[in-house]
Amino acid sequence: MKSTRQVVGIFLSTCLLPFIFLQSVQAQGSCRNPNQNQGQCLSIYDCQSLLSLVQQTFVTSEDRNFLRNSQCTNGVGRQPHVCCTNDRSYGPQDTTSTAPPVTPANPGQQGQEGQQGQGNLLPSPPKCGPHSFSNKVYNGNDTAIDEFTWMALLEYVDRRGRRELSCGGSLINSRYVLTAAHCVIGDVEKAVGRLTTVRLGEYDTSKDIDCVDGICNLPVIEMGIEQATVHPQYDPNDRNRVHDIALLRLDRPVTLNEYIQPVCLPLVSTRMAINIGELLVVSGWGRTTTARKSTIKQRLDLPVNDHDSCARKFAMRNIQLISSQLCVGGEFYRDSCDGDSGGPLMRRAYDQAWYQEGVVSFGNRCGLEGWPGVYTRVSDYIDWILETIRP
Repeated sequence: MKSTRQVVGIFLSTCLLPFIFLQSVQAQGSCRNPNQNQGQCLSIYDCQSLLSLVQQTFVTSEDRNFLRNSQCTNGVGRQPHVCCTNDRSYGPQDTTSTAPPVTPANPGQQGQEGQQGQGNLLPSPPKCGPHSFSNKVYNGNDTAIDEFTWMALLEYVDRRGRRELSCGGSLINSRYVLTAAHCVIGDVEKAVGRLTTVRLGEYDTSKDIDCVDGICNLPVIEMGIEQATVHPQYDPNDRNRVHDIALLRLDRPVTLNEYIQPVCLPLVSTRMAINIGELLVVSGWGRTTTARKSTIKQRLDLPVNDHDSCARKFAMRNIQLISSQLCVGGEFYRDSCDGDSGGPLMRRAYDQAWYQEGVVSFGNRCGLEGWPGVYTRVSDYIDWILETIRP
């Protein structure tokens, strides 16, 4: 389904209430919050105290009222605007009520938080897998403009110097993108070209700046690749395509913003079982029923298949699947396809954040009924990821 971002209320599905009958207008930039403490009228995206309240798994009715009554006008930045202080609720607070400074996200901090003792290089909720802030739905399969903000596009250059966007990937911290090994080495080098660049913050590849209903994202960021690391057991000549996973180290830390955030990975502390029939989400800019590529980021909900049945199906084509491969889909005309390779297979799981459960690997053509797509199971490669990434 196609959805876009028109942020006119308090955002999570658990607390989507429109801002109505609001606080009186204050002088531009200056305001008083519901506790009558003076603050700055800012975009909620720049006010960490209230943004963190919105992102909680459960928001009480009192919290909703505080958020609603915190709105102000004549603010700075993207709407909606709130009177920003350190207050997160009614009444006296533990911290001072002066407005917190607005500073850009520090990529070295936001991308370094994860399990203790594991290098602290993979983020955990709420610093990964954020929800979309929009509640408007259109027709079709287009994502919203701020949905799946970890999605990456890989760019290649052929022998003639022509640039082409082909595979996908996902940002897992401020320095690394997770993708498929076959997007890095093997046939892709001959068929498409040499992998050179990672594009982040993309939505509509046909436009320089993407706007939907007056909401515009920030300019796309293009990052060079300092190092590409393919799983050591991946063999590009093996038709089974086992261990089809790779890491791309960006040439510099990416500055995170509301349109560029990392996805969560299923660490031991947050991992949940994947059940047969459960719907997972795949996203990318790959082939559709009407075009070789989509210019707009797409999403598709697909059911998990029984692994043994899927393995028997692919054995008919002399392809031997292993347990670290996940079968999803198999419905007519509903599948990941050319150009989606390397992209994430996702679900909302622990703490209601988005987790990447799979990497798009291969299938028997696209959208053939009874033939699921095959994905690399990310949870089986967490140890390798943690051993490979570095600050």
